[in-house]
Amino acid sequence: MTGTGLGAVLFGPASVSILGIIVLIFQAVLLAHGGLTTLGANTFSMAIAGPLVSFGIYRLCQKIKINRRVGIFLAAFLGDLFTYCVTSIQLALAYPSEAGGVGASVVKFLGVFAPTQLPLAVIEGILTVVIVIGLETYAKPELKSIGFFKEKEAR
Repeated sequence: MTGTGLGAVLFGPASVSILGIIVLIFQAVLLAHGGLTTLGANTFSMAIAGPLVSFGIYRLCQKIKINRRVGIFLAAFLGDLFTYCVTSIQLALAYPSEAGGVGASVVKFLGVFAPTQLPLAVIEGILTVVIVIGLETYAKPELKSIGFFKEKEAR
C-alpha cells in the first residue's frame, strides 16, 4: 500500500511524485529498504506511474459522473495495482526468463505480486475512502481551499 492514490486525488500527481521521491530516499538511506541502486525504478513505479493512474482514474470518474466515493476507491485501488504492474515489468526487464523472455517473466512476477497486492489494493481503496469521509466531515474548509470540492458541493 502506497497511499499515493489519496495524495493524487487531493493534491495532484506532481505533488505526490515529489513527496514520493522524498519518502523513497528516506526508505533507502535510513531503512535500507530498496536501496539507492533501485531508487530510480522505485520512483517511477511508486511515485510517478501509480499517482498518474490514480489521478487519471479519479478525473475520469468525475467526468463521467460516477459517485465520488466510488471514484476515490477506484483511483486508489487501480493506482496501487498499476504500481505493481509497472514493478513487474521493470523486474521482467531486469531478469528476463531464459525460456520465455521478458513476457514470461512479466507473467511470473505478476503471479507473485497478485496474491498479496490484490487484497492490499482493496484495503487501500477502502481506507482511502474512509480517510476522505473523515476529511469531508472534519476538514471541509481545508478541502475547499485546495479545490477538492466543486463550488456547488462545498456548501
